[in-house]
Amino acid sequence: MGDLALPQVVQSDYVPSELEQEQISSRIISMELIQEKLEKEIEEVKRSLDLRIAEARARREIIESLKGSLSAIRRLPDELLGEVFTFCVRLGGTSPWVLAHVSQRFRKIAFNTRKLWSTITIPSKKVKKRPYTYRLYRHHCGDLQSLHRILSLSGKAPLDIIVEQSSDDIALALVQERERWDSLEIHDDITNHPVMFQPTNIGTVRKLSFVRSSVPFQWLEIAKPVSLYIIPVYTFTVCLSGTIWWERLEDFSLSGSFQADFAPEFQQNFSTLLQKISKRLKRLELAKITFPGESTIQFPRLQELSVDNVNGWHHIGCKNVNKIRFLHRVSDIPVRTTYPEVRELEVGYFSPDKILGQLDLPSLDTLMILGRWWYSSVDWGNIKTLQLRLEFSSDPDLHRRLRPLHSVEVLEMYDTPSPSIPFFAKFEFGHKSSPLFPILRRFLIDFRQLEAKVTKEKLTKAFQMIVQSRKSTVPPLERLTVDWPLRQGDGTTEFV
Repeated sequence: MGDLALPQVVQSDYVPSELEQEQISSRIISMELIQEKLEKEIEEVKRSLDLRIAEARARREIIESLKGSLSAIRRLPDELLGEVFTFCVRLGGTSPWVLAHVSQRFRKIAFNTRKLWSTITIPSKKVKKRPYTYRLYRHHCGDLQSLHRILSLSGKAPLDIIVEQSSDDIALALVQERERWDSLEIHDDITNHPVMFQPTNIGTVRKLSFVRSSVPFQWLEIAKPVSLYIIPVYTFTVCLSGTIWWERLEDFSLSGSFQADFAPEFQQNFSTLLQKISKRLKRLELAKITFPGESTIQFPRLQELSVDNVNGWHHIGCKNVNKIRFLHRVSDIPVRTTYPEVRELEVGYFSPDKILGQLDLPSLDTLMILGRWWYSSVDWGNIKTLQLRLEFSSDPDLHRRLRPLHSVEVLEMYDTPSPSIPFFAKFEFGHKSSPLFPILRRFLIDFRQLEAKVTKEKLTKAFQMIVQSRKSTVPPLERLTVDWPLRQGDGTTEFV
């Protein structure tokens, strides 16, 4: 039976004769032998391919290991690498426990770098679920065993303690280390912790933070803090009598509620306090509050100013300030004002065109934008570094708003909730219009803290297209790095 007869037999109701049945059976046997031979050959090819793939993988691992042996990080002294670890952890970039599991050397350095383990959080048991990054970056000591472990690793380093809730056994263990307390952040009523929060325990504390906790004036008299953070304002009674508790104060943060701060007595005392601390203060952060008085208070040493939903902030005289932060809503400026030393500006969550139009910032070179890009009429001058934390999905015209920033050389993007492939296509040379940021040298994208899933494959292709289109540009793209979400476990990709 030839091949041409197969359709007649297989694809119809044709009933083969006895002779044809014998021919079909013989054909089946011969084809099964051929099929068996083919399957054996396929298995051999698969085994050979698997061996080749395994060999290639092993060689790739060897190559990467050899490249790693040439890495500059191996030539760094242990002490300097320990400082790098500390810097990364303080920025929230990683956890000491992660660093300790990279290699034997990293583990040794991490365990010998006491500052890595000097921030201790006593978590609240009322909060059942924490964000992934919150759990990763903080040294949670909810039980005595974990606290003793962290205290042992921290050696004699000064301690930064965050108390959300505590028990007597944990409090006693921390009190035994009170000579090392450097900063204390309290999220609970101090009367709930009589063992820990005795005034005599806080003599060495330089930084005090009260988050929805009453502010005991006796503490301020004893500690004379360098840094004081209070939220909200109704927990704070401005006391100007007795010991001069503010004589060392350099960093002051106060968040109000637009209720208690309207009281005339508070306004007067707050104004007097600001005048007393103004000569020494280096950092001032105000939120949801009205700046007291109608006259300007001069802060000659102020380096950082942060105003969040603040009225009358222009009465803060700070000609030497080098960093300003505007958030949510701030009052307008009645006259055009120059801040000659400002190099960094952070703006977010409101439309400040009118305010920024009244500012002269001749030295500005770093700009951070939060929330949405509202600004259409502001001349940003010669911005060199741009940091974005934007909601891309809410602004389809973002690329048009960014296009005037021709001088940007460093672009950093953080926590983008919905990265847009068409948006990244605007960075390519050879696109229909001129590319965004034509002299871009460094492009850093950080998705690590995103809870939402990021489509790595599609974004990888978009980034590869950017790199390909900028290979021959002047200046060339020197670095394009993407940190993928921690939840996905994809690590970091260096495209350039």
